[in-house]
Amino acid sequence: MYRVAAHLAVIGLVALSAGFGFSKLQQTSTSNGLALDLVDTARAAATGQIEFRSAHFDLQANPESTDPILSRRAFPTAEPTAAPTAKPSAKPSAPATVFAAVARPVVGSGKLMWPVPGGTISQYFWSGHLAIDIAAHAGTPVLAADAGTVVFAGWRNNGGGLVVEIDHGNGIHTGYNHLGSIAVSVGQVVARGQRIASVGCTGDCTGPHVHFQVIVGGVLVNPLRYL
Repeated sequence: MYRVAAHLAVIGLVALSAGFGFSKLQQTSTSNGLALDLVDTARAAATGQIEFRSAHFDLQANPESTDPILSRRAFPTAEPTAAPTAKPSAKPSAPATVFAAVARPVVGSGKLMWPVPGGTISQYFWSGHLAIDIAAHAGTPVLAADAGTVVFAGWRNNGGGLVVEIDHGNGIHTGYNHLGSIAVSVGQVVARGQRIASVGCTGDCTGPHVHFQVIVGGVLVNPLRYL
């Protein structure tokens, strides 16, 4: 009997302590604004209403920690700077067309005309005289035997006196020696039959005449083959 009474006393003290603890816990939760989800859920279940609440936590690394992983810091990568774009230059203009004057050799007909109007042959072509002499009065016009370009006009010390030489193209040249005067200059283009000089007797000469030469490919030939 004594033992049963002791057990009942212990059970009563436990029940009293549990009731006091639940009451104290409820007062503390109300005064501090904190609540245990388990108790709240149990209380709400009794009333038929369940209240759900969530909590947010900010996790920060311990600055005093020596853990190399926790001590790492992430640095944002700067955005790449766009390379400067060169301003487009003005629209290039079309290249200017350049026209260059190209000197073309004057080519004669290949058939020579008589260079001294009214003149007569005073000496023919032979091995000791590689030309023909055309005698005429001093001052008689001397004409270009064909169209061409003047390549020499002046004095020659080889006995020819005043001389004019014309390039007719195709390797043909004509020479006019012992002239009294010259009417053209080097580089001048002359037409067939154009006056280039006057008959005279300059250099090694015995009377007014023209020592007329024809050179083909650098070789003196008989002028009568081309007149």
